[in-house]
Amino acid sequence: MSRSKLLSIALALPVLLGMWILYGWNSWNGDRAVYELYYVTRDTLASWGGEVGYGSLNVIASQSGLSFQSFQVLISLVTLYLVFRYMLKRAVSPLASLILYLICFFSLDFVLMRNFLSFAILLQGMNTLFEAKPYCRVKFFLFVLVATTVHQSSLIFMLFMLMPLNRVVPLGRFLVVYLVFVLFYVSMRLGVPLPANVAAHFSYYNTTLKSSFANVFAHLASMVLMTFVVLVERRSLCRIECSSGRDKELAFVLNLNLFSLFFLVLYFESEIFIRLFRTILFFNMLHCLNSLFLPRRTYSLLVFYIFIFSTYLIFFFLFPVAQFSVVPLFRNNLILN
Repeated sequence: MSRSKLLSIALALPVLLGMWILYGWNSWNGDRAVYELYYVTRDTLASWGGEVGYGSLNVIASQSGLSFQSFQVLISLVTLYLVFRYMLKRAVSPLASLILYLICFFSLDFVLMRNFLSFAILLQGMNTLFEAKPYCRVKFFLFVLVATTVHQSSLIFMLFMLMPLNRVVPLGRFLVVYLVFVLFYVSMRLGVPLPANVAAHFSYYNTTLKSSFANVFAHLASMVLMTFVVLVERRSLCRIECSSGRDKELAFVLNLNLFSLFFLVLYFESEIFIRLFRTILFFNMLHCLNSLFLPRRTYSLLVFYIFIFSTYLIFFFLFPVAQFSVVPLFRNNLILN
């Protein structure tokens, strides 16, 4: 490990500690009362349905006599450790990555306690998939399965098991498969109604055609721009074997963005699915940020992507719910106040 990365890790640790204090000792936010109510009232695994992973943590902690606040301190520690562990493995500068995450993602993630933990577990699976070692797809499957027991939405990330790991997916074949998928999905939705419980859950997050198309546009704009970011650095990427080094990382992030297009149809189902795009932005933003520390022909596209989508994340995700997330992150803290 280089000296500069060791310095970056050392400087990142106080930032990580500050994030743990902000999250672990938070006493109120937009969703905290619901999580605390579940903690007190759902005292059997059966009451948690399919999310038995998070449920078992609640039941064990509750029956051990831990207060919800103490439970939150422990969950926040595990979650932040897993996120930082991913950065240690994938980031050139863990400090810069953590600061970017703190600014653009953290103040909403800590409110979504279950989703945050499942995302942190998913990151371990994505790292395993990237390393492409023997049985990496099996390990990825197991990580996603564990994440799904914390939050059922994680199941959809099984999609990435199908990604090629040592080359860029052939664009022509991908588009054919994608168009067939879209046609099949639309025909199924027109002919088969959603189960009543799924439809009821989606109704909590109403969507309109205008917002759906806006989400599709933002996702497509991100994918196209990331394609330029990758291909400007390595124009021959689509024609070569990408089994190691920087080529492997570039192929991985390009395939990740292409396969994320399968999420687009879900934006017409419910507004909640825009969280999937937010997850893709996490990988894209960290890739662009850490690419700034590497030699390239040009850095303008990287800076442009970071500026555009950090602005998007802040104004689209954070500002509308700031009174339930950003403000209580600092105002409602047992240590700071």
